[in-house]
Order: sequence, then structure tokens, then C-alpha cells
Amino acid sequence: MILVDNVVEFIIKVHGENIVSGKLLPKKDWEEKKRNFEWLIGEVIPRTKAASYQQEILDYHKIRNELYHGTKPLSVEPDKINSYMSIAHKLLELIFGYTITEEEWKQRTNGTQAIMLPKSEKEGLVKFFNADDGLAKMETNLHLKDTEAILLMIYGFMLRTGKAPENAEQLGKCLNYSGHPIKLERLRVNISHLRRANKINRDELTLTTPTRNYIKSKYVVAA
Repeated sequence: MILVDNVVEFIIKVHGENIVSGKLLPKKDWEEKKRNFEWLIGEVIPRTKAASYQQEILDYHKIRNELYHGTKPLSVEPDKINSYMSIAHKLLELIFGYTITEEEWKQRTNGTQAIMLPKSEKEGLVKFFNADDGLAKMETNLHLKDTEAILLMIYGFMLRTGKAPENAEQLGKCLNYSGHPIKLERLRVNISHLRRANKINRDELTLTTPTRNYIKSKYVVAA
């Protein structure tokens, strides 16, 4: 809830910089007044296509404040968090004209929620399996960058087969099996960058020790 509220506030402040700061209000006054959430919402939201969400945003922000500043431990029902995330989604569309498919939105929100879960609840965040041809593949609901997918796939390949991928072509097949295809030329460029960043060892497709430890701690990999 706190994270979603921060996103909503950021969206509104960014738009406010364009329509209020220096135009309807001196920049100095804007910098001071935008710290007040109620004033910010009342000044910016009515000037957008998202005006109908004004009161809901204030209500959810109140819940966020109770979580953040309250003296008693509180929890928020998942339905309320999902509803507030839907409002954030609509703000991006109505204010900035940025659209994203429901499937993409689901992947991103699920990935963020998974990362924020207590460690005991994150088991299985990424899973690895043997492929029919002796290679390996992975399954995850996380929205991975290409470099993250490469590092995870190298880790998983070693985990499932006991050896490193022989070459970029073999690694590319594993990524294809995992639903994260990367063109061979781009894959080679990424591998080169990761070597220079000391994440992949030179002359072989294995992870450096710090990178291997990082992968295990961040993704709580399950085989």
C-alpha cells in the first residue's frame, strides 16, 4: 500500500510540474506546497481526466498514513491494494496516455509483490527444470531484464546439469525454452557487458562468486 501510494504521488507531482509549477504558481511556492498531499491532489487532479478518482486517492492515502505513522501494527486487505493499483494504472493512462496490457501490468505487479514478500514466502520465486534435450529452462512470474534473465539462466543451467553452457547459442536455446528469447547478436553483446562488469567469468559462461551469491539472495532460487 505504501509503495503504490508513493507511485500515485509521484505521478501527480510529475504532472503538476508541467501544469502548475511556473504557470499557475511560482516554482518556489510549488516546491513548498506540493509537500501537502491534500493540496497537491486538490490542485492537480481536477485539471486532469482523472478527476473522478480524487476522493478515492485521498481515502487510500489516509490508509497509507495509518500504516506508516500509526502506533499499532495494521494490515491491508489485498482487494484494497489491488484497487489502488488499478487507480495508479488508470492515472498513467488518463494523465500521460501511457497504456499497458492487463497481462503486462499483472506481470509487473506480481513481480514487485513477490520481491517484497517475507523471505519465507518467496521460495520458488524462480524455478529451474531439465529440458528434453539435456539443457535447462526456468519458470518465473517476474518481469526480468535481459541481463537478469541471462544471469539466472546461467545459474540454473549449472544447477540442473552440473556444468556451464558451452556457448551463447546453447544459452540462447535455454532462454527461448524459458519464454525469454534474446537474439544471438544481442545476447553476445550482453554477455560481453556482464563480463566487463565482473558478473560472468572470462572464457566461460559461469558466474563470479559475488554474482552467484547475489542471485541466490535476491531471487531465492528453487530447483
